Amino acid sequence: MNSVVIVNMRRLTSRLATLRRLSWADRWLLLQAGLVVVAVSLSLRVVSFQRAHAVLRRLTPRADRRVTPDAGLAPARVLDVARLVNMASRHTPLPNTCLHRSLALWWLLERRGFESSLQFGARKREGAFEAHAWVEHGGLVVSDDRAEHDYARLPWMPLKHDA
Repeated sequence: MNSVVIVNMRRLTSRLATLRRLSWADRWLLLQAGLVVVAVSLSLRVVSFQRAHAVLRRLTPRADRRVTPDAGLAPARVLDVARLVNMASRHTPLPNTCLHRSLALWWLLERRGFESSLQFGARKREGAFEAHAWVEHGGLVVSDDRAEHDYARLPWMPLKHDA
C-alpha cells in the first residue's frame, strides 16, 4: 500500500476508536449535532438568521416546562455537548461556520435545559475585518477551543418568542 492509503486508514481507525469510546447517549447526541449543524447551514441559505433563531426558539421547551439539570454536573455536561458539536461539525457534508456551529450548540444546550447565550463580535486584525459567533454558559465561552476572544461584542435582539 502507498503511504497516503496507510495514513488515511490510520485516521479512520483513530476516528472509529474515538466513536467507540463514546457512550450510546453521546453517540446519539453526536448524530443530532451533525444533523442540526447541517439543518442550520441549509436554513441560513434560505431565511435570515433572525428567522432561523426564532424557529429554533419555538422548538425549545418553555422555561416553565424545562427540566433543570443538576447544577454540579452542568459545566462538565455543557462542555461535553460543545465538544460533540465541534466533533460533528468537522464531518458534515456541507461546509459550516462559527455561526452554524454556535446556533446548533445554543439550541442543543437549551433543549437540554442549560441556559446559554449566543454572542457575536467583530474585530479588525492586520487590516482585515473579522466577525465571530460563539456560545456562552454562565458567562464562560463554551463553543471555542481557542482562548483568544478579543472581539468587540455586537448587540443583537432576538425576535419575540411566541408564548
